[in-house]
Amino acid sequence: MNFKTERDLEMTTDRKKAAGHILALLTITVWGTTFVATKTLLNHYDALQIMLMRFFIAWVVLMLFTRKVERPQSVKEELGIFALSLSGNTLYYYFENTALTYTLAANVSIILAAAPVFTAALAHVFTRDEKLSGRTWAGFFIAIAGVVLVVFNGTFVLKLNPLGDALSLLAALSWAVYSVILKSYVGRYDNWILTRKMLFYALLLTVPATLWDKGLPPLSPLARGDVIFCLLFLGVLGSAVCYITWNIAIRRIGVVNTNNYIYLNPFVTMICAAIVLKEPITAAGVVGAVLIVGGILVSELPKGFSIFSSLYPKQYMDSTYEIDFEGLYEAGYRGVLFDVDNTLVPHDAPADERSIALFERLREIGFSTCLISNNKEPRVTPFADALKTIYVYKAGKPKPGGYREGMRRLGTDKSNTLFVGDQLFTDVWGANLAGIHSILVKPMNPKEEIQIVLKRYLEKPVLYCYLQRQRRGLR
Repeated sequence: MNFKTERDLEMTTDRKKAAGHILALLTITVWGTTFVATKTLLNHYDALQIMLMRFFIAWVVLMLFTRKVERPQSVKEELGIFALSLSGNTLYYYFENTALTYTLAANVSIILAAAPVFTAALAHVFTRDEKLSGRTWAGFFIAIAGVVLVVFNGTFVLKLNPLGDALSLLAALSWAVYSVILKSYVGRYDNWILTRKMLFYALLLTVPATLWDKGLPPLSPLARGDVIFCLLFLGVLGSAVCYITWNIAIRRIGVVNTNNYIYLNPFVTMICAAIVLKEPITAAGVVGAVLIVGGILVSELPKGFSIFSSLYPKQYMDSTYEIDFEGLYEAGYRGVLFDVDNTLVPHDAPADERSIALFERLREIGFSTCLISNNKEPRVTPFADALKTIYVYKAGKPKPGGYREGMRRLGTDKSNTLFVGDQLFTDVWGANLAGIHSILVKPMNPKEEIQIVLKRYLEKPVLYCYLQRQRRGLR
């Protein structure tokens, strides 16, 4: 019988999440390029006619692959799928395409980029596991700034049109509604069948609207190769395949994280327009792209994440001499690496009775010890001799090499070794990079070299953030 360990399950979950992110990225890459195909088709058809043909091609493709037609589970279930189709297919594309006839494409792109935050707000209200956070808002403002730069791409022209902008806003809200409703369906339905059902209802809604407007699409443009290619691209990839991959992404990484990739849509369109339509990319567009990616990353940072996390110690003590080494030995630690100056003694002081007594106590407990210092040998050697311990001088902290050399000499590894030091940017950072348990102690004496004094000022905001996290129970 095959049993999966907790680590195996975590790795499987991580792979699924990684696949979800990749699918979301690939989907947005395709959707970002559909703008160029739609622009080509608008020379021959209106928006509703394009929607009709797009949905029909996608539905036929999925019918060929799924073939089996299932009986509806219940009226309630079918109404839910109808709502998905109405919000995510028909209304979304109708509002978006109609908005383009009243306002600038730049306005539409910027307002549609707000869809992720609308989605997050709705998910916060209607779901239990996807709550709106400060990270979501921060990512939104960073990404939307990037969207503005990408959309304008160096040409800053913005004209407000109440009707067009309102339609764009309705498109963004329609997509948000679709995303939140979809969350309750992707885990219960086969994605191929769910997407096919949605497209079927989209056809039922689009046919009468098209007949009411300008009638069915004319056949003469279909003699053109570029028209056929664009229709197949929109129908097969843009609708049939991409809706399936988007649904899978939502199931794996959640509705909020998936929708954050919408921020990339204008960037993908900019790249595609540069390649296909030879439109130039300006410095503003490049900066915007960086901001968009940054906004997505910020939005998806895990709860409790801090940019200073690599500098945070595992423990913070008033003094080396107050550490419970007996308790640490019982916890399985066998090796202790020490900084010297302001950790064991004041800066440049020789070994004193207290430090010598500490090392004797550690040996009695069963610990092996080693000094890890950036000082030169004349400072470290006599100090280590007085403590009867091995040492590594010119260790190059915060590089992890000195810590690893210390562990090699002790015969320990990162799972049973701990480090004690008084500086964040050298001692603790290096220990964290080496993967060992780090204990930060307060410096023993304020008299230090000027470069260390300057680092102490830089340490203050990091220590403040660390202590705030401790008070909130975050690690």
